[in-house]
Amino acid sequence: MTRASVLLLGLALTSDTVLSSAVRYVAENSNNDDSIPYAGQGPPLYPLGDPRRCLEVGRRNGYEMMRFEVLPGFGWDNLRNVYEGQVVTFNYSQCRTTDDGRFLLPDSVSAVPIKASYVHTFAELITHWKNWTSSTARSINVDAGLSLTNFGISGKFSSDFEDVKSKQIGDKSLTTRAQLRYTRYQVQLQPDTPLHPVFKSRVLSIAAANELGETEQARFLSQLLVRDFGTHVVTKADAGAALEQVDQIREDWVLSQKEKKSDILASASASLFKVFKMSASYETKTDDKFVDSYQKQRTSSSILTKGGPLFRPANFTPDMWALAVDQDLVALDRSGDPIYYVITGSQLPELPASTLSEVYTNVKEAVETYYSFNRIPGCLDPTSPNFSPSANTEDGSCKPPPTNLTFGGVFQTCAMQPGSDNGNLCADLPQVNPLTGAFSCPPQYQAVKLHSGSMTSSRTDHVCHRHLLFWKRCHDEYHGSKAIYNFYWCVASGPVPPNSGYLFGGLYSSKVENPVTRGPTCPPTFFPLKVGDKADLHVCISDDYEFGEEFSVPFAGFISCDAGNPLAVSDPSTSQGPKKLQGHGQKKSLPPGSNPHGTLKQFFHDQASEWPQRCPDGYSRHLATVDQGCQINYCVMTGAMAGPVLPPIKRPPFVSDPPVPPPDPNNMVIFDPATKTWKRNGAAQAMLQQPAAQSSGDNSDSSSEASSSLSAGAAAGISIGATLACVAIATLAVLAVRSRRQKGRAGYRRLQNPLLDPQENYGSVRESGRTPSTVTVEVAGENGQ
Repeated sequence: MTRASVLLLGLALTSDTVLSSAVRYVAENSNNDDSIPYAGQGPPLYPLGDPRRCLEVGRRNGYEMMRFEVLPGFGWDNLRNVYEGQVVTFNYSQCRTTDDGRFLLPDSVSAVPIKASYVHTFAELITHWKNWTSSTARSINVDAGLSLTNFGISGKFSSDFEDVKSKQIGDKSLTTRAQLRYTRYQVQLQPDTPLHPVFKSRVLSIAAANELGETEQARFLSQLLVRDFGTHVVTKADAGAALEQVDQIREDWVLSQKEKKSDILASASASLFKVFKMSASYETKTDDKFVDSYQKQRTSSSILTKGGPLFRPANFTPDMWALAVDQDLVALDRSGDPIYYVITGSQLPELPASTLSEVYTNVKEAVETYYSFNRIPGCLDPTSPNFSPSANTEDGSCKPPPTNLTFGGVFQTCAMQPGSDNGNLCADLPQVNPLTGAFSCPPQYQAVKLHSGSMTSSRTDHVCHRHLLFWKRCHDEYHGSKAIYNFYWCVASGPVPPNSGYLFGGLYSSKVENPVTRGPTCPPTFFPLKVGDKADLHVCISDDYEFGEEFSVPFAGFISCDAGNPLAVSDPSTSQGPKKLQGHGQKKSLPPGSNPHGTLKQFFHDQASEWPQRCPDGYSRHLATVDQGCQINYCVMTGAMAGPVLPPIKRPPFVSDPPVPPPDPNNMVIFDPATKTWKRNGAAQAMLQQPAAQSSGDNSDSSSEASSSLSAGAAAGISIGATLACVAIATLAVLAVRSRRQKGRAGYRRLQNPLLDPQENYGSVRESGRTPSTVTVEVAGENGQ
């Protein structure tokens, strides 16, 4: 601590112990605005934990400081070397500063000032773009914490790497880089820093999907997490500033000066010093003629200032730059961990251990899938005939392959599962092999089961039927379907005639373009066979050997998480392929004391479960698709699909957004923040109904016991039913009266004088057959009295 830190608190303290007590005093009592020691009027304008509150307190005490900007705790895309979303949350309730009192720090970040006043100057010669390293992210690129097959492409899609690669290939040049670095602070994130609410919410969404058994939804959400928050989280950083010059030098001149590498590096440094007008004390003694020759051999030169004041060629000096470095610090190097390292029990106490492990695996798989989709194996030697300029990983395939291997096509079967009642999911999934017109391979070819997957769909129908006179009963009916599909490819089981099988023209999907056409299409004279999940993978084939061969690519098999490549184990008896393949998954045991296969290589060649996960010599492995978490790769001759020098990066998600299943009250998961536990099914429903029950209890005093037991919908239904009933009764009564009146008018009769007729005929409607004589009386008809 320094006196500047003491002024921040408005206390005349010089002891570090007393100062620490004052910091604790402010942190513990800052909830009471009156207890904060500052010299201004009125309480602070910002709440506790807000950095502006600390800055305001400092200003009221006559002390100005700045927020430290080079903070760890952010997500990092380790392929592109760019920041992503914030992973941890920052709190400034303690108003902590750097030891020199210049910068305000979050409570969970510590900073160590580098008090040694020295500037690190060095130069390097980069003869191949694969050896280029970022000057601001070297540590996190090198120590990526991933498998050996993936970490090698870290930083290979950054802007500075792509610039160097394109210039080395296009200009046939080599690269020198001279730097002047001035590191001021080293900052580090404290362990178990609370997660940012947005990031934590996304992780809990993945956990909920796992709890509900929605595997595809969890995979999709994990890939979205990697897209928005990156592959890593920054935990350490060096803050400072740097001056950098990157030169591209003609390759032939550098090769002619092999014995003068030190002079080339000294010339690069001297060129940097000259640009920034450094004094002679900074310079390395170098022959002026060699420096001039070096500068004449440059095809391009870039001057970069990272941190500090802006570079102005007219009046820029190192002294001015060094004095203003603290005003604009940047990260000169970063260290970090894969983003799934923060998914721990201490960070997510809400999750049980089993669910936490599933989420960790989901996010780790998403990071590795992101790397796999952008890993392009191939030959990186520009002098090799198999050179692949788009490749970013050396696979040892610069030697030409010994022979071409034939391709017998692909096919896919599909079967609906019993009890499916939500449509036929197999309508578009089956794919026959055109060579046979069936789900089979042609003669002398063997079917290899590459992958097995499933598709599901579901819906819920709300069905209602009438009940009694004025009511109806409703219920939900669940309908679901499930299909199992199997994807096969055909490998030659022995020598095959020339010009048999299919030509291979690449493949594509909704997520991956065809490297042959550089788009989602097949070459001319080629046709797609649709296989995989939702028939999304299109394998381009052709039997037109005359016109299709110029677009074809030498093919050497498929590789998946379920099956290796039988062509990777060459058969000593033939160069065309396996002599005879056993069924996939079957093993043959050797009788004691005998070896029917003759050699160990032949034995493993015949065992499907032992086929290696690699390509034959001279062939490169390329990603076809990721089918429900299973990577499917294919092998083609190295250099056959050169592709662009700078292939665009493929960003997640790599799976489609799965359809959201209908809500099922018997499959519900809710997190209870009060008890920090997960509620399922009945307990979850009770938790959802609890707010409604409380609301009903608040209004119970103003409603009767009978009516309070009815919901609003039920009460409305009863009211409408009663009204309709009254209307119906009134209508029937009116109709009855009208009917009686009409019948009365139609039944009038003339009756005889009762003095002349018998007594029993009074009121009778029957005709007496005699004509009435004197008196006419109107009476009602048959039913009237």
